[in-house]
Amino acid sequence: MHRAEAADLAARREWQTLLHYRPTADGAGVVSDADDPRFFLAPTGKTDPDAELAATLRAFFSTDAVGGDPQPAQCAFIARYRWLKRELEFDDRRLPPQSCERFQHWFHELNAESATLVFTSAYLNNPASLFGHTLLRLDRRGQTEHTRLLAYAINYAANDTASHGLMYAVDGITGGFKGTFDLQPYYKLVRTYSDLESRDLWEYRLNLSPPQLQRLLEHVWELREIQFDYYFFRENCAWQLLTLLEVADPTLRLSDEFTLWALPPDTIRLLVQQPGLVGAITARPARGTVIRRRYQALHPDERRLAQRLTDDPAITATPAFAQLAPERQALLLELVLDQRLHRRGGKLKGKNATVPVADEIAHQLLTARNRLAVAAAPVVIDPYATQPETGHTSRRIGFGFGQRNGTGFVELNARASYHDLLEPDAGYTPDAQIELLNIAIRYYQDRNRLKLDRLTVLDITSLPPVNALSPRPAWRIHVGWEPYPRPNCPDCTAFNLSGGLGLAAETGWRWRTLWFALPGLAFDYGGDFAGNYRAGLGMTAGTLLQPLAGWKVLASVSWLDYRWGETGTAIRWSIGQNLALGRDWALRADWRALEGTHEFGMGLRIYF
Repeated sequence: MHRAEAADLAARREWQTLLHYRPTADGAGVVSDADDPRFFLAPTGKTDPDAELAATLRAFFSTDAVGGDPQPAQCAFIARYRWLKRELEFDDRRLPPQSCERFQHWFHELNAESATLVFTSAYLNNPASLFGHTLLRLDRRGQTEHTRLLAYAINYAANDTASHGLMYAVDGITGGFKGTFDLQPYYKLVRTYSDLESRDLWEYRLNLSPPQLQRLLEHVWELREIQFDYYFFRENCAWQLLTLLEVADPTLRLSDEFTLWALPPDTIRLLVQQPGLVGAITARPARGTVIRRRYQALHPDERRLAQRLTDDPAITATPAFAQLAPERQALLLELVLDQRLHRRGGKLKGKNATVPVADEIAHQLLTARNRLAVAAAPVVIDPYATQPETGHTSRRIGFGFGQRNGTGFVELNARASYHDLLEPDAGYTPDAQIELLNIAIRYYQDRNRLKLDRLTVLDITSLPPVNALSPRPAWRIHVGWEPYPRPNCPDCTAFNLSGGLGLAAETGWRWRTLWFALPGLAFDYGGDFAGNYRAGLGMTAGTLLQPLAGWKVLASVSWLDYRWGETGTAIRWSIGQNLALGRDWALRADWRALEGTHEFGMGLRIYF
């Protein structure tokens, strides 16, 4: 122990990363991110690196079982043991090394040669996956393109089975969930994320040296069954994987870059900026993406055949199908087979799923496909979610000016994250908007004071274009404070909770245009309403068009029929445009009518 103190090993970066220590908020000490007492061998180990180092060295002489998966300390905390042995040059006669057969069997079973970070695109139906997800695949020696699904993957996730409704959000924000590292076959994760949830995957090969990879795996062994407090916005999957890479290479300081939140796309951007860390990048389009791309490649007559063929194999005997070229027939059959498998997979998702009966229609379609001794007509399958690092960063600040009913104002706005419909799609899920903590403060010249104009707590909009083969609804939910100007209160705001469910469709006459209609409900609360609130039904319709690659225009109109509280009808409309001046710069202009009040504003948006 004297040699460890003389070398000040407890303060070394290697020890700090192995114990997940980081400075406290006041900078007076350190605290470990691990929240499981089984991870520490000293009673004060969570906040005292020296005490934990001393207790660890003492435990190496014992055969008492410790750790999340109880076993002697040399085996339970094998990464600590091997690092300390190298630094202190243990005498094997005084401290005999233990065989750790369970670790050796686990390590050889993995047979890992390299590691690949996998990013799964956003999944708007699960709050924990709104911003995507990351995991770490362990690529086996001799692995090929066709066998990589058989590799294992390190996945960090929360146990959220006991939380529902509003408490789900509360627990996720406040750390009420417990997160653990789990090792699973990669094909199971691909089935969940890619096949069932239709999330495109991007795979980033990491250039870790053999010693770095071994150190990472040794630490993963130490973390089995160890619990961490899970937070949606910071100590989540993306952030925890960064801490694993810091263990592999202690010179990296990745997690230090994120103080309030760590979103998966932002961590990917950080990784690709590290010199030499990221190698080859590979796309794995989701099954839903493959279906949609193939369907888009069909001619109108072929689309009608595909819609009928999905539930009627007899279509293969009709003249309309027979006159198609064999490779087009093969394309239709493969598309319909994929669609049936995808549709059946969605029905099987969940803990109450049962094994389905044999799909006779799929069998007949497969038989018809096997009669065609040709390859299907080729279709380029590009993921809808492009590489996350190619897009703008998620935080944004803006400066602007404008007029409301002739009164000039200057506006400062900021957004914690993430992406809105008018911003370029590169790096994000297209036709989707997720905004978190978006605030705008204005200074009106005639009132000589600052005033909150709007505060969006959460806004999620999903506008997937419908197609007859795999229809999906469009929907929106908004929570926050919005402007509701009145003659006697031109800058009033009120709390708004609203949502809608409808459909979206796309056209491409001169440029791609998205049309949408969302019937819904709205609730407004504020002291300027009769009874302090109003609630009712509504309809929002609009169009999103993109004349140029970096230019988008969004026009929408909302009609609201308030039947409870302050009654009446209201119409709101807006036209907004966003011109990207670069990846992290944009010019924004908006023209809005707010129940009789008109305003125009424009300004510069900066992403960071």
